[in-house]
Amino acid sequence: MMNESSLKKVSIEKASEDLFDFAIDRSDIKLILQNLPEDIKINRVSLEYEIQLLKILAVGWSISFFLDENSLKKKLSESFWNAVQSFSQNISALSSSSAGKEIDYFNTLKERLNTYLNTLNFIPDNPDPLASIGPKFAEICGSKDNAHIMLSGSKVFNFSVGGVKNYLEFIQIE
Repeated sequence: MMNESSLKKVSIEKASEDLFDFAIDRSDIKLILQNLPEDIKINRVSLEYEIQLLKILAVGWSISFFLDENSLKKKLSESFWNAVQSFSQNISALSSSSAGKEIDYFNTLKERLNTYLNTLNFIPDNPDPLASIGPKFAEICGSKDNAHIMLSGSKVFNFSVGGVKNYLEFIQIE
């Protein structure tokens, strides 16, 4: 553990912005998709969409998880989810106009969050959330028996949680 004087001091707004930027960054998502076998039978556009949803949710969940006892948890979580809601409104507007029907991205995020939380809570004292998230992700993608899709969900969740943990360990929020 680093001592407090060596931690980078950041505001709640900056921490929220950094975590939001991490949540919507697509570089790791592209890598996960590139590493899937060519012959896998799945709609890659839908898979990419679901991976992005899971990454955003994993980052938001991680903020609450790692700041569990911290007084800054509520402020940072609210700031992060407000940024996600604003982002979602833009995505919804763009998607709705191109699809010709109403799309509510933030509502989809809330539904997925409930689904994943129910999955995590279904197994009490679950030592490994990846054991639950990967299969649930594959099921949501319509490929519940596909090990590659399960692994993709587990990877993005693990990477996202690890990224938030690392970030929070090296900053001091003011």
